[in-house]
Amino acid sequence: MRATRNLAFITCAATLILIGVGVYVRATGSGLGCPDWPTCHGGIVPPHEQEALIESTHRFVAAFVGILVIATAVFAWRYFRGVPAVLWPAIAAVPLVGIQGLIGAITVWEELPAEIVATHLLLAMAILTVMAATALAMFNEVRGGIPPAQRAAAWRVGQRAIVALVLFAAVVWIGGYLGESGGSTACEGWPLCSGGVFPGADDQQITHMVHRYLAALLLVPLVWLVVAAWRERGTLRWGMHVARTTAVLYGAQVAIGALNVLYTFPDGLTVTHTVLASLLWLTLSAAALLGYSAQAVSPNRVPAAPAEAPA
Repeated sequence: MRATRNLAFITCAATLILIGVGVYVRATGSGLGCPDWPTCHGGIVPPHEQEALIESTHRFVAAFVGILVIATAVFAWRYFRGVPAVLWPAIAAVPLVGIQGLIGAITVWEELPAEIVATHLLLAMAILTVMAATALAMFNEVRGGIPPAQRAAAWRVGQRAIVALVLFAAVVWIGGYLGESGGSTACEGWPLCSGGVFPGADDQQITHMVHRYLAALLLVPLVWLVVAAWRERGTLRWGMHVARTTAVLYGAQVAIGALNVLYTFPDGLTVTHTVLASLLWLTLSAAALLGYSAQAVSPNRVPAAPAEAPA
């Protein structure tokens, strides 16, 4: 069972890497490095061209993550099929990855429409959440569940994380849209947009500033979460970690976002911006899942033993 739990955590890490590779594809303009799908210029092996190699690497990493997701679901069924909190997210991840692959194909076939690219990114975040749910549920089962004395505190923190995630989803989607539509560079300067607080009639500038204003608004539920998690640090062993990690990641994310604008979105900063967003998303997801599991998962549940082979 430890190997199964480790596999779930490895799949989370691989999903994070995949998100980073996907953003690098977008940052380098390699999205159509392979203009067909699932082949690349009609073959399995890409031509020795930079954009084709970058896009093919993205596809190979995505295929590897898909294999990890399927393997996690198989092992969850074998060792945790009596634990719905483990089994259902593990199984749900399989069709989600299939849908993600289909959206990736449509992205290529339709030549990178910004709306689909943004949806592709947000669905990757959803897969990250589902895999985190699987890994954390396995961990809780092995550790015997959340002690009753911690459940109310965990749920208070979890509720705030859920609120933050809802708003963060909008920030992520608009950010993905900006990256592909060209709206990232619509505003010169930071925090103002070309010297103004409110943009003019330019649609790209409006979308860009909506992203910034929503990111600023996100600070409200995040502060609400950080304060609650910090107050419960004596009750929840993970409360202090959630509070510190959330604060550091949000601050770093804002700083990297500003540097992106000031330095006209170099590849390294663009990738870092999205990877930090993914880590913040994962932190909020973990807090939300731990809070939810405090209400929904009974402690001291025994995982199902694997079925014995017939004699």
